[in-house]
Amino acid sequence: MTRLLTQAHLLTQDWHVVPVSAAMISAVLDFADVHRDLGGGRTLMRLSPERVLKADIILLLGRDAERAADIGLVWNDREDQIVRIIDDAALRASRQAAWEEAFELFEADDRDVAPQRLCA
Repeated sequence: MTRLLTQAHLLTQDWHVVPVSAAMISAVLDFADVHRDLGGGRTLMRLSPERVLKADIILLLGRDAERAADIGLVWNDREDQIVRIIDDAALRASRQAAWEEAFELFEADDRDVAPQRLCA
């Protein structure tokens, strides 16, 4: 039973998302331009979508550069270490799915049907 649940879980995972790598984490640590104070000596560090499109990030990460915008690091200022790595790739995928569903509403298969005209 557990094996079936594991297989079902593997089938539902989104495999086209690149896993977080050490290079991505290092890029966020070195080039983060979004800093949000979380209190308690902790700071959330991120790369903005605009920063990810700069040449130095693209040269450093290559095709994974856009993926680095999904990563957030919670940094402890007192201990100078990473507390948590936040991966928002699933949120980006859900936002994209919502847009795709919205645009599917406008795609109709009834284009071959002649328009009906009102007569008085």
